[in-house]
Amino acid sequence: MIKNMSEAIKNIRIIILSSWKRLKGEGIGAVLVRGAGGSFIVMIIGAVMAFCTNMLLARLMGVSQYGIYIYALTWINLLALVSKLGMDNSLLRFSAAYNAKNEWGLFRGILGHSIKYVFIASVLIGVTAGIIIWFLKDYMGMSQAKTFWIALLLLPLLVLTGLRSATLRALKRVVKAALPESFFRPLIIVILASFSFLFTQNDLSAIQVMLFNLIGLLVAFYIGTLWLIKHIPEQLHNAPADYRKKEWIKVSLTMFFMSAMSLVLHQTDIIMIGILLDTEQVGVYSVASRVSGLVAFGLVAVNAIAVPMIAELYSTGKHQQLQRMITLAARGIFIVTLVACVALVVIGDYVLGLFGEEFIIAYIPLLILMGGESVHALAGSVGFLMTMTGHQNQAAVIVGISALINITLNIMLIPRLGIIGAATATAVVIALRTIIMLAYVWLKLNINPTVLARL
Repeated sequence: MIKNMSEAIKNIRIIILSSWKRLKGEGIGAVLVRGAGGSFIVMIIGAVMAFCTNMLLARLMGVSQYGIYIYALTWINLLALVSKLGMDNSLLRFSAAYNAKNEWGLFRGILGHSIKYVFIASVLIGVTAGIIIWFLKDYMGMSQAKTFWIALLLLPLLVLTGLRSATLRALKRVVKAALPESFFRPLIIVILASFSFLFTQNDLSAIQVMLFNLIGLLVAFYIGTLWLIKHIPEQLHNAPADYRKKEWIKVSLTMFFMSAMSLVLHQTDIIMIGILLDTEQVGVYSVASRVSGLVAFGLVAVNAIAVPMIAELYSTGKHQQLQRMITLAARGIFIVTLVACVALVVIGDYVLGLFGEEFIIAYIPLLILMGGESVHALAGSVGFLMTMTGHQNQAAVIVGISALINITLNIMLIPRLGIIGAATATAVVIALRTIIMLAYVWLKLNINPTVLARL
């Protein structure tokens, strides 16, 4: 008996040591598990921080001021996407390929080219938006106008942060790509908001919290920039810059269109609620929208490392390894998605109640949005499989049509059903877009990105 137990313990120890050795290697599975595992941990930290931050802000600000704050952030995120011109996604795709093929001149060229153009674009768009807000201030109200003006100061930092994150992901530094914005930024916001409330004993305004957000982003940007400088390959410093501007711009514009339509798809509901209903409904609905994003937790975590690996494996012709990597990723995504869905069905109303009693009415919209996000997650990395393999034009068409359908459905359903109508429109379109992309990837690329790939 004792001998058998000793043998069993010995075998377990051998298995653990063997698995640990494999995880430290540079095989596809090892890189994927390390990257996805690290990204998953950072996402858990980020989700906890985001949840606590938004819950705290909702309670300290009240529904009305919280709605103004979220509405301004939604517009700034839209302007940031326009300012990036799709160059963050093309930078991720090309720099991952250039790094894999040791094309350091092109790597340096696209990095410098991207930084220059998105910074100029963000400043011009920010100034233009500020002038427009000046003429609309009487209609908007001075409080909301000032909140928007402060939010516009985030714009250059947001677009440069996107490029920095894309570069670190291309270098497979997925943890350091996400940690500054996932942890340090919300931490600063929480600290400043808490001290402000304790000092004044008054509800916080949207203007105050937006200032705290700006300070948090500055701290995160500084830390992230230091990490990027540390991990830039030495060969990149010494290589003369080489340029393929025509190719980069062509791909970037397609990526931009796709990102813009994707953002429209995911933000139309919030913007339309603000236009057709009121900012209080925006605040309530935005909480349901954020919580429903937990369903896609596994997909986002895996994509952090899978996306640069897709570009690298496809550009070097390793298609069998690509399918293997996608299959391994799908298994992890399936498990996380299943757990998240069950949890939200059981305790979703309780989670919403943590933000305040007035947010519990968003439980039905939460379940509806969860359905759309579930289809999106279980289909795997279909969108990135298209954009990272040269099929970005077809992906853009699919996303563009989906965005138009989403706008139409929101206009039709929000006046009749309120936030339930917004959730229904968004969930239906997300599911439809995902299924079409899945069919394309399966038939055209001969890749099955779902958990059923082995079958």
